[in-house]
Amino acid sequence: MNIVQPRIITSQISGNPVQPRITETVVGDKIHVEAVWIDPSSGTFLKKGIVKVLDAKTREDVTYQFRSV
Repeated sequence: MNIVQPRIITSQISGNPVQPRITETVVGDKIHVEAVWIDPSSGTFLKKGIVKVLDAKTREDVTYQFRSV
């Protein structure tokens, strides 16, 4: 999955601005902070990506380790 910045984007479907929903998912000993963009008018999935990766125990940002893998 791509590393993304959680910015407001314009929907290709409706032309409306779309704000990302931020979620945290535990994957092994890491926490993936993810952004998901869904068109507000149609509910259509637009895009998804990882904002950052955290260590599950210390919550330290380890995104740089994730990028090199």
